[in-house]
Amino acid sequence: MDHSGIIKKIQKLLRLSTSGNEHEAAAAAAKVQALLSKYNLAMSDIPGHRERVTKAERAKAKTRQRLESWAYALAHATADAFDCRYFHDTEGYTVFVGVGADQEVCAWTYHYLYKTLLRMGSTYLREHCRRLRSNRSRATARYSYLKGVVCTVSRRLNDQKKTTPVTESALVPVKESAIEAEMPDDLRDHEFKRRKDRDRDLLNGLRDGRSVSLSTPLNGAHGFGLQEG
Repeated sequence: MDHSGIIKKIQKLLRLSTSGNEHEAAAAAAKVQALLSKYNLAMSDIPGHRERVTKAERAKAKTRQRLESWAYALAHATADAFDCRYFHDTEGYTVFVGVGADQEVCAWTYHYLYKTLLRMGSTYLREHCRRLRSNRSRATARYSYLKGVVCTVSRRLNDQKKTTPVTESALVPVKESAIEAEMPDDLRDHEFKRRKDRDRDLLNGLRDGRSVSLSTPLNGAHGFGLQEG
């Protein structure tokens, strides 16, 4: 496909990325991100969408109303991987703020990873923690395990960003300024009680984090997500 054909395809996908169907919109946005990276293009190269380079927008990922510490750590790592910032609102959404298609892909990726880790935590308790009698011990085991998974996933996301940067260097200050202007003014730092890790569960999480797919295969949209790390 020639250069003009690629741009036309991206323009079509950008129109789909504003669809009311959240899965269709996220899949289209992720495909845009993949094409931009593959052909070394930026949003500023796409006619009719240059204005998006200097305007930040929001995308939501549905989560629980109260996030656990591992979920905040995962949100931070995912936001950083896509040059976004995030905050958690009172309605149970984790909101990502970014420029171009970044925030849509970021929110979609986080939602997928968040649900995946919730399932992993439940499976781990069921299969490896049957001998733990107290709720406190089980909670600590789950916390340690998921902390380990997040540590490994975060490292892999960071490695992936180094290999295929989301933003060209010249646009980093422009994006950061736009994102800062879109962030809420009343953000508060989240404080969590320090908890002692269970070493075996932490190590198991560090190991299992290597097998978590960094792609987002929702509704048959395979290949529209991140490249494998």
